[in-house]
Amino acid sequence: KPILRDADAIVTHIEVCGCHGVGRLVQMLFDGEPNILSIRSANLYGGWQEYGGLGLCVAHEDKSRDAVFCRVLDAIGQTTVKRVLCIPYFADDVRTALALKEIFGVPLCTYIMDDQNVCAGGIPDDLMRELLEKSRLRLAISPELSTVYGLKYGRRMWYMPPLAPVGLVPSRLVAPPGEADARHGIIIGNIWGKRWVELLRNTVRGSAVTLTWHNSGEFRWLPCGKQDLIADSILPRDPLPEDVLIQTLRKTRFAVVPTGVLDESDDRRSIAQLSLPSRIPYMMAVSQIPILVLGSRDTGAARFVEHFGIGAVAGYEKEAFVEAVDYMNRPEVNLQMRRKALTMAGRFTDVGAAEWIWQSLDRGEPIDGRYEDLMPANRPDLSSLLSLRRALGS
Repeated sequence: KPILRDADAIVTHIEVCGCHGVGRLVQMLFDGEPNILSIRSANLYGGWQEYGGLGLCVAHEDKSRDAVFCRVLDAIGQTTVKRVLCIPYFADDVRTALALKEIFGVPLCTYIMDDQNVCAGGIPDDLMRELLEKSRLRLAISPELSTVYGLKYGRRMWYMPPLAPVGLVPSRLVAPPGEADARHGIIIGNIWGKRWVELLRNTVRGSAVTLTWHNSGEFRWLPCGKQDLIADSILPRDPLPEDVLIQTLRKTRFAVVPTGVLDESDDRRSIAQLSLPSRIPYMMAVSQIPILVLGSRDTGAARFVEHFGIGAVAGYEKEAFVEAVDYMNRPEVNLQMRRKALTMAGRFTDVGAAEWIWQSLDRGEPIDGRYEDLMPANRPDLSSLLSLRRALGS
């Protein structure tokens, strides 16, 4: 295996590839950098890694701290590390990042993209606390994650949203052709909650609206078959090459992003309430397509769309869904949402983003307010989540 000197270590939970949002974002930020040590805790895509000078899979299986350090040292061999970026999802991600920091005495940045501690229980409190305390820079991908982790651990969290490649961002207004079907929308990427899929089917069925779903993962895990989706006017399709996907988005009148309802039936509440799906800023930036978020108005996705005026939010009720589709397809409304997307797109590109992370890590705080300035003036009140967690003793 190659030996890297003063490598930038990027710690993720699974392979960095285009099959999931975190993988696409990390690849976009650091692709082409040869001096990357990429360490993951598990293989979900057959070990398929699309970037980095050295890619390793290291699991610890609840070993002692000494054993964790030994395992990390054995895995990296003679490679040395200059700085560490940890995107934690599994507890082993945290253990690996802490080991690298202590072994080499280097600065650590934590970038929380998914909750695995406040609503979900994937990472124990003691590990998360140590990670945040030993991080010189702490980032969160949504205002909700920034707020709730700051409240719980008393540490300043900084906002850095998902971004899009600047070369894919149009410089002028994009409008769909006049013949585009106003009742035919698009879904891209995975839908993480099985309950969300059932709610989506019930909502679209018999609505006279058709949705084409280009899934970046697989359909095998769904609680239904492809023919069931088709019967409900949801057309499952393979992922498209990026250039074709962008042109398809630009020719379509609206996109749909299903998310959670934040009640006891929600099987992925932590993702829905706290995370921001990377596909939303991506679609906004590269295509200006108006986005309809289905689910609770208190989700990260819904708040983003409403805050920037680039779409609408509706519950999983057929009448509300159809009303929202018709509203977004009014010519003046559709163009207004697209203009707002065009106005905001330049703030969500990858220009200088990787260097911004590293310079901010060196400084111990953001070098400028390019992302923090995008935060809503009034942050969401999520203190109730922490009260509920304490009451449950979790």
